[in-house]
Amino acid sequence: MLLNDPVTLLLIIIPFGLMTTLMLCLSYVGTSRHRAPLHWWIAGDLVLAAYRAVDLMQPGVIPQGPDWLGILTPETAFIANTAGLLLAIGCHTLALHQLAERAHGVAWHLRMLLTPVLLYGIGASVLLRNDYMLSWFFLFCVLTIGVQFYVTLPLRTRFRGAWALLAGHVALLIFHAHSAITLAVDPPPPLTFDEPDMFSLPALAMDFMVSFLFTLSFALMLQEQLRQQVVQLSITDTLTGALNRRGAVASILHQERRQKGPQRYPLAVAMIDLDNFKRINDQYGHAMGDSALQAFASTVTRLMRKEDVFVRWGGEEFLLVFPGTDVQQAQMFMKRLRDALDPPTGESTLPFPIGFSAGLAQTSTLNSREDFEALLRSVDKALYRAKQVRGRVEVVEAMDL
Repeated sequence: MLLNDPVTLLLIIIPFGLMTTLMLCLSYVGTSRHRAPLHWWIAGDLVLAAYRAVDLMQPGVIPQGPDWLGILTPETAFIANTAGLLLAIGCHTLALHQLAERAHGVAWHLRMLLTPVLLYGIGASVLLRNDYMLSWFFLFCVLTIGVQFYVTLPLRTRFRGAWALLAGHVALLIFHAHSAITLAVDPPPPLTFDEPDMFSLPALAMDFMVSFLFTLSFALMLQEQLRQQVVQLSITDTLTGALNRRGAVASILHQERRQKGPQRYPLAVAMIDLDNFKRINDQYGHAMGDSALQAFASTVTRLMRKEDVFVRWGGEEFLLVFPGTDVQQAQMFMKRLRDALDPPTGESTLPFPIGFSAGLAQTSTLNSREDFEALLRSVDKALYRAKQVRGRVEVVEAMDL
């Protein structure tokens, strides 16, 4: 049968792999700043196509083929083939690293990509005709796949597709680790390179299935990322970056269900209103009013803790939720915020000061949407009293409940 011929299988697998990559490109929808993972994965798939094509570029592999096709000696083909596989694994690892949204520079990416390939190449040049050449190659497969497993592991909480990748990683790590140990303990005779270096049929089959399933899993992860971005946009205020009113209650109650415990209470809630905002818009224009909202939001974001919730409630009103915080601690935050909004003369980028009034409350339970809405009504009454004077923080009293 023709499918028992490695050359025929390569001539089928290479175009199929490229078509899979093309479909990945065509199926992706997203903003340009989120395309780095896709670009790195495509680079890895293209390197995989080249790594498979290397075997076809040895003399005599394709009968009656053009003379220029047989340009690689078996030794060169072996080094290019094995190094290409490590390079492809590295590209896919960087794609997953980008998907995790970890920030690193170009130099770091190049080091991560090229260091394993260069170390492998140096060792391979010494061990090429040695008994331990194959165990050296499988050792680097274990190392590079292990790094990819480590990068993928945190993604399992965000993407279901990561579980398929991790399962594949485990299978590959077991196979390559077993091969490396077996070949190191009982090394085969040195490679002679007296005939073209070709894939075995089992190796071709495993290579095809693993690469196809990995690309499919990565495509699923990209689609999951897109859905998460759409959801995030739907609950985020685009001007300030704070949660919008639609996403606030769901986010707060979700945290409540997820983080129940004594460390979450008391829980303080502040409703903040920027002072004289209508006058700012009338006197300086709406663009300057937007700048004031952005400056306020960026200051709050800089001062708040990771577990705090910041919401643009509407217009110039904002909501802050402080888990594990009592009223006195929340008042200290308000003082720090007021000080941060009043920089020394000459350092402000706005031609006017940003002041605010706030209502403040504390609760020891928040079990439902109704509880939260009742708390907001009482905070709103305290805010109303604060706005009568301006520049004050009013705490909820018994008459507000």
